[in-house]
Amino acid sequence: MNGEPIDPNFIDDERLMLRARGIAKTFVLHTQGGQAIPALHGVDLDVSRGECVALVGPSGAGKSTLLRCLYGNYLASAGSIELRDVASDRGSVTLTGANPHDVMRVRRDVIGYVSQFLRVIPRVTTLDLVSEPLVARGVEADAARRRAGDWLARLNIPERLWHLAPATFSGGEQQRVNIARGLIAEQPVLLLDEPTASLDEANRNVVASVIIEARERGAAIVGIFHDEPTRERVATRRLELEPVAMAAAV
Repeated sequence: MNGEPIDPNFIDDERLMLRARGIAKTFVLHTQGGQAIPALHGVDLDVSRGECVALVGPSGAGKSTLLRCLYGNYLASAGSIELRDVASDRGSVTLTGANPHDVMRVRRDVIGYVSQFLRVIPRVTTLDLVSEPLVARGVEADAARRRAGDWLARLNIPERLWHLAPATFSGGEQQRVNIARGLIAEQPVLLLDEPTASLDEANRNVVASVIIEARERGAAIVGIFHDEPTRERVATRRLELEPVAMAAAV
């Protein structure tokens, strides 16, 4: 697994943004005698601009694990993940073999991730937390904060909360702050891990609308949506995952 493209056809297909081939992930419990716990085995996935692929399957099927492999939080045990590198002239980058500098760069410019839980930073205001991805891309701070305010208002975060750190916010408020932070930079690839899990119906509808808007502007999206009505609204197709049999890891 190196930094070279796995498939020259990837670059030729201008709509294709992400390609995963043979993704496997096994967790090794070193404190428990090296026991191996397989989470994924042989997963293939292509995602093009304007698609939203919903990962579906029972608990333990590896849905969140696959998202973390696609983002580079987990190193895949086998397989290759290739991403169209729209922010450089190299055409594509193989995340499974990329150096840390390239991983951080493509996270900044190409691939956004919304986790289930907001990583709260002490004493950092909600407005600064949401605007930070734009500032990291060179947007002037005041302009980034204005854009953050637009997102927070759209997601029904009261303005009185914008200048507070979100540590004491409700679960639903923190999740909407997390969505604003994850989507504000409008990266061309988005990974969404249960973005509506803690939301009431009205706010689920708002979040579904912003996901659809991202898809219609051409984002390539992979997501987990346990709420069936939301999944039906936002997804263009599904990828079924099944729990890995222990024998598959050996």
